[in-house]
Amino acid sequence: MSALAELSTLPKRRRWVNTITRRVVSLGGAAAIGAIALIFFYLLWVVAPILAPASIEHAQSYDIDGERALLLEANESGEIALRFSAAGDALFFDLQDGNKLSELNLAQSARSVKRAYPGGATYAVLNGDNQLALFEASYPVSFEDDRRMVNPSLSAVFEDWVDLGEVRDFDVAYEDFEVTIVSLEENTLAVTHYRDAEPGYPLEFPRRGEISLDRSYQRVLLGARATWVYLLAEDGTVEIFDLRRKTAPKQIYLGKLVPDGSTVTALEPLLGRYSLLVGDDSNNIAQWFLIRDELGYTMEHIRDFTLDAPATRIVPEPRRKGFAAVDAQGTAYLMYTTSQQTLTKKELGSGGLVTSSIAPRSDLLLTSNAGGTINAYALHNEHPEISWSALWSKVWYEGYPEPVFSWQSSSADNDFEAKFSLTPLLFGTLKAAFYAMAFAVPIAIMGAIYTAYFMAPSMRRVVKPGIEIMAALPTVILGFLAGLWLAPLIEANLAAVLSMFVILPAAVLLTAVVWIRLPSRLTQRLEGWYGLLIMPVIALAVGAAFWLGPLVETSLFGGNARAWFLDVLGLGYDQRNALVVGLAMGLAVIPHIFAVAEDAIYGVPTHLVNGSLALGATPWQTLARVVILTASPGIFSAVMLGLGRAVGETMIVLMATGNTPVMDLNIFQGMRTFAANIAVELPESEVSSTHYRILFLAALVLFVITFVFNTAAEVVRHRLRVRYGNL
Repeated sequence: MSALAELSTLPKRRRWVNTITRRVVSLGGAAAIGAIALIFFYLLWVVAPILAPASIEHAQSYDIDGERALLLEANESGEIALRFSAAGDALFFDLQDGNKLSELNLAQSARSVKRAYPGGATYAVLNGDNQLALFEASYPVSFEDDRRMVNPSLSAVFEDWVDLGEVRDFDVAYEDFEVTIVSLEENTLAVTHYRDAEPGYPLEFPRRGEISLDRSYQRVLLGARATWVYLLAEDGTVEIFDLRRKTAPKQIYLGKLVPDGSTVTALEPLLGRYSLLVGDDSNNIAQWFLIRDELGYTMEHIRDFTLDAPATRIVPEPRRKGFAAVDAQGTAYLMYTTSQQTLTKKELGSGGLVTSSIAPRSDLLLTSNAGGTINAYALHNEHPEISWSALWSKVWYEGYPEPVFSWQSSSADNDFEAKFSLTPLLFGTLKAAFYAMAFAVPIAIMGAIYTAYFMAPSMRRVVKPGIEIMAALPTVILGFLAGLWLAPLIEANLAAVLSMFVILPAAVLLTAVVWIRLPSRLTQRLEGWYGLLIMPVIALAVGAAFWLGPLVETSLFGGNARAWFLDVLGLGYDQRNALVVGLAMGLAVIPHIFAVAEDAIYGVPTHLVNGSLALGATPWQTLARVVILTASPGIFSAVMLGLGRAVGETMIVLMATGNTPVMDLNIFQGMRTFAANIAVELPESEVSSTHYRILFLAALVLFVITFVFNTAAEVVRHRLRVRYGNL
């Protein structure tokens, strides 16, 4: 009889109940699938903008007064631009309509204008008489008739101009009331340092140091925090001097930044001034940075960017590790160092570009040509740090001796280079899951086999619900206990804990040997109660391990187990490590694996068991060749359920590990997982920032991992069911 025919013979009320139940169950299943699909598409929607391409679009042109610009910069909001001209004027103008806002004459003429390091709105102006002064721009905001008004102004930082003499190039650092001026003469490097320089007063009591040079240089640039200085020649020669003693500069490096026979066509420091971007006549821009090793200081060639023509100008971003480059054909490129990407390019046309800058928010490029015409280009470049290599491959970060996998999303230093490698987080996720499963699977499966197949029914009615209810225990409690009690306990008794892995199995095995030698009349009466009888043995074995711990540590580990592992095996020890996570997370996973596996084993038809025993098989042979095979789909599902639980665990790994994104298989080292990283950093991340979207990408990767695991588990489970379901 078909299901439809059978349904038609039921009473009307029963048919309605069955129909409604079927519809509700179907709707619930569809809703669950829909919810999972919505989660996936929402994650994808948040992550998608990091894949959007960059662009450069011409926004506006300004023809103000025809003066040649020496420096051109926009304010923080991108509303107002400041132009220093060769005539010695400083002009503020509105970027919306090009109207002049204010103009100030600083000198009869200006040779050069530079932004004082480390940034901000302080500018060093060198006039035609080789005198230098510092000026600071400010952009106070006021409101008139509910209209927001910006009133830019420029004021001298100090009263006087400093005479530098006949200089070829200079650079200035101004921070925390300290001024450092490095000036390059024909064959001399001069360093002038003012301490306790108070704004509004003359610069007094300078400390000055000079050093004679063996060759001629054209550029001088201060390094990070004004602790060293770069001297650069057209042939790519670079000489670096340590400035920690301002009165006595000391050479720390001499080398070349371009191949022999090549010449430098453009050169600028990257944000932070740890790196130099060097363009040469072979259409290449190379990134170099200074690192210190056992032999001293050296400049490392990190990465290259290829252009269509030699670079004539390099424009670093003020707050990121990206830059724009303009080649000899008038093509502008947007590039990013960490991801090693050329993001986009645009033809700017010929016109004798003389100065350019990128706005603080990296959304505007300003250029000025020899005729004084200023052009503004809108930059769309929200997430340049992201590339496949930056996320999953080793990256050579500034100051590192070699390429590494690293996750470090924030820092107190504005020169910080964000590190968004997901590989350490993936490694930590799999490492935590591996150690948790290594602890949980044997205990859960063996416990399920014993409970379902050997345990007395009356004892099973107590034990099974007791273990299953452990699944309701909040993992934050387990994490709390693991971090504040278990981790210090293991650290103080490491030798005892390790010896437990030997003493406990040995004690159980010895008890089993003794048990099988006892009279059968005694063992048969206690059949099914072995689990209860073994509990005192386990307790005594654990107590013996802790009692023998000091003796084991003295005899095997020289009195200090942690030092022995470090000195002999090279394994460092962190208090909160993978061993602690494995034990704590294993306790959280065991109930889930046990419940499903026990049901699968207990659900094996009794006629299969009785038939096997009737044919002469022993209980153990029946278990191995009939019960386990028949229940294998359920057991496999239990293991995969536990794996999914371990991969997605948050609170235990958050509280019981050092939460450090290191890649080390060492069981005594911690890790950071996807879930823990999201829990820690998402509340602090800026909405729609690169960091924010990468955290959602981590969630998407975690989602895909669990989906792949569950799909593979379902495929294997189905094949096992087809193979052994007809036994």
